[in-house]
Amino acid sequence: MRISRGLLLLLYILWCITPLSFCQGPQAGTAPFFSPVVESEPSEPDSSAQDTEPIEPDSSAENIETVKPDSSAEDVETVKPDSSAEDIETVKPDSSAEDVETVKPDSSAEDVETVKPDSSAEDAGTTKPDSSVPEQPTAAESPSETEPESEQKPVKKNTKLYVLMYHHFIPEGKKYNNWMVTDIRFREDMQWLADHGWTTVLPSQLVAGEPLPDKAVMLTFDDGYRSNYQLAYPLLREYQAKAVISIIVKNVDDQQSAFLTWDMCREMAQSGLVEFGSHTYASHDENENGIKRLAGETREEYEARILPDLQTSIDLMEANLGKAPLLFAYPNGVKDSWAAGFIQDHFSLTLITRHGSCDISKGLYSLKRCNVSMGVPLSDILPD
Repeated sequence: MRISRGLLLLLYILWCITPLSFCQGPQAGTAPFFSPVVESEPSEPDSSAQDTEPIEPDSSAENIETVKPDSSAEDVETVKPDSSAEDIETVKPDSSAEDVETVKPDSSAEDVETVKPDSSAEDAGTTKPDSSVPEQPTAAESPSETEPESEQKPVKKNTKLYVLMYHHFIPEGKKYNNWMVTDIRFREDMQWLADHGWTTVLPSQLVAGEPLPDKAVMLTFDDGYRSNYQLAYPLLREYQAKAVISIIVKNVDDQQSAFLTWDMCREMAQSGLVEFGSHTYASHDENENGIKRLAGETREEYEARILPDLQTSIDLMEANLGKAPLLFAYPNGVKDSWAAGFIQDHFSLTLITRHGSCDISKGLYSLKRCNVSMGVPLSDILPD
């Protein structure tokens, strides 16, 4: 009877001691699954407990592997929750999560990189970047490799054109009038233009809309005197200057001795230095009327007299030079409104004899001209 009581007492004592051995603090690296308790001095672990079988995990958590801490790791600090921290939310593992391996870190391994699983992707890990590697700048943060292009102010186009008017050229020493210059004077004019940066242009360039040089001048020879070929043309070739000759077509077609021939005209046209314009077929004569209407003349009479004359000049020039003229020079600089429509339909550029410079932005009709004579040097007509 006493033996039975003694066995019962021993079993009772063992029954009381056994739970205490499992009520130690939480293992290192694991979160507590109980409410915070008052901190107390840790008791020294029983050496006999080293060979104790590990406690089996909760059967509701399937395939969760519990790694036993290394018993050889000494002086491991046991972190207990702060008793002053209240309302700490205790997170329990989801018992429905399958095939999740929970690894307890080795307390003896320092500076080990911890890989946290991505909660949004199953079985996928996100590696925390190494803080020792400097962050590379993104493309947006990188400085631009190319310097921004500096804004260039638009270049102002030149629209000012000077038109010089010559007629007849004579050898040096001959008598002259206001419509004549000597060959020596014409050479001086060509040299002055070259020295002061002037560039000669042709009607075709103006009609094509080519930009004007800063100093643009157009040389015009009226009437079609033979001296244009004999004295002026050699100097044009020497200085590579350009000019337009407005011919009285009847005088050329009739092969009058004082005027150009078609062969001379073709030779000069083929050089690329000379173009030709119309100065009427036969309306520029000694009467000085030009295309001006006559006193008492009706419009029908006027158009019957002038328009066929203009058309004949165009037809003959096209037949002999291969192209219709772009330019018409008014005889004596006199215009008439009854011929204006025909002239605009057949010519792209017209010349008058009024003195002054031209602004081609306002159009190419009725361009002013400056007459060149022996008594007035070119420096008095054109700016330096």
